[in-house]
Amino acid sequence: MIARFNYSSPLGKIGIQADKYGITEVKFVDQPEEDISNPNYPSIKEAVRWLDDYFLGNVPSTYPQFHLRGTDFQQKVWQQLRQIPYGTTVTYGQLAQRINSSPRAVGNTVGKNPILLFIPCHSVLGQNGKLTGYSGGLERKKKLLAIENIKL
Repeated sequence: MIARFNYSSPLGKIGIQADKYGITEVKFVDQPEEDISNPNYPSIKEAVRWLDDYFLGNVPSTYPQFHLRGTDFQQKVWQQLRQIPYGTTVTYGQLAQRINSSPRAVGNTVGKNPILLFIPCHSVLGQNGKLTGYSGGLERKKKLLAIENIKL
């Protein structure tokens, strides 16, 4: 069973999708999809609790279970993203060095991150700390970094 819930955040609606194994997708949605469940679905309930903490400016302590589908390379990049501590940033080049890859390949994979916020692709910057693309939009990326007290 697939469950969906639309979370109202200060930055707009966030669509959360889960299956019985965990969260499969988190994205900003301009046109919210129809809820197929309610926030009492276990992993969605955990995700909502995490988002509530996050948007209050608290460092979330526990994460919901994820069910990520992707290639081995994508899994490797997403695992590196999960290692970025709250309130810090890295560059695409730094991520690429960690897994012995190219910044371009890493950047393409970061852009395919299916679980925004929880897997902090918003914390990845371009060369010399330059603010670069974000699937949720650059304005949201700036605001997410500000929530984490990151100064650009």
